[in-house]
Amino acid sequence: MNLAPCTSLAVAIALWMTSAATAQPSLDTTVEPTTITVGDPIRLLVTVTHKPDETVSWPEPPDVAPFEVTAQQAQPAARPDDSTVSLLQLELTAFELGALEIPSFEVVISGTSGEPVTLTTGVQRVTVASVGLDESGNIRDIKAPIGIPFDPLTLVPWALGLAVMIALAVWLSRRYGRREARAPVALPPVPPRPAHEVAYESLAALEASGVLELGEVKTFHIRGSDIVRIYLQGRFGIDAMEMTTAEVLDQVTHQDVGTQIRRDLRLLLERCDLVKFAKLRPEQATCRGLIAQARGIVDATRPAEPAPATLPAQERGAA
Repeated sequence: MNLAPCTSLAVAIALWMTSAATAQPSLDTTVEPTTITVGDPIRLLVTVTHKPDETVSWPEPPDVAPFEVTAQQAQPAARPDDSTVSLLQLELTAFELGALEIPSFEVVISGTSGEPVTLTTGVQRVTVASVGLDESGNIRDIKAPIGIPFDPLTLVPWALGLAVMIALAVWLSRRYGRREARAPVALPPVPPRPAHEVAYESLAALEASGVLELGEVKTFHIRGSDIVRIYLQGRFGIDAMEMTTAEVLDQVTHQDVGTQIRRDLRLLLERCDLVKFAKLRPEQATCRGLIAQARGIVDATRPAEPAPATLPAQERGAA
């Protein structure tokens, strides 16, 4: 009996089982679309193929500057060949123009045995273009000025009104001018309200105004941006109402404000600018999130409440 074919088949099966047992994890990265306008979403999909007993550790969230992560979802999926494909789907956006790069980041795969394996995603290139304007229409000619005919009779009501005002001023001067001037009573100045209280009330009024239900998305974002800017002006002394978004963010960097709060503030102001100037129109659910985001900024930067005063031990004993 010839055993050569059987021996060859057994060796092939053993080699296949050995390669399957020692297969290393693999990673693939795709991005779409690769050309967007400023503020549009981008979908980045990271696929890791690994053994069923291995675990993928995704970064939370990955650093992909100059892009911003707006949504993140990870999920595993079984395959017929007993391997596992873990997926990470990121929704990104960018507010800078030009040819940008999504930087690489590391993914760690850990198993029940052996050292963890670190894989790195590839750099992805995306072109961000301006929203642009429609320049197809022609510019209209300047119309000639419209002449307004002058009628002297139109001055009569104004002359009568002026005469009545002069007569009334003379009468009041003769009646009250001879009275002794009384020294004005100096009243103590009313202290200004804390900026965070004004901000909370303004945000509550905006939330209850029904502007979004009327479809006034631009008005909603203008009022939201003004509330935050007025708060920054009262809290830190920044003339935010007269500054651009970039100037406001530069001034905030000199204040005692955490990195996450500065990032949230930049996202809020830049989104309001896109709605005001680039005709961005977010969904109503996204618009309502502006109120919560603004409250979070106020909560994190408002002055700490003073600690309650405590009586000395002797006074407490006497009481």
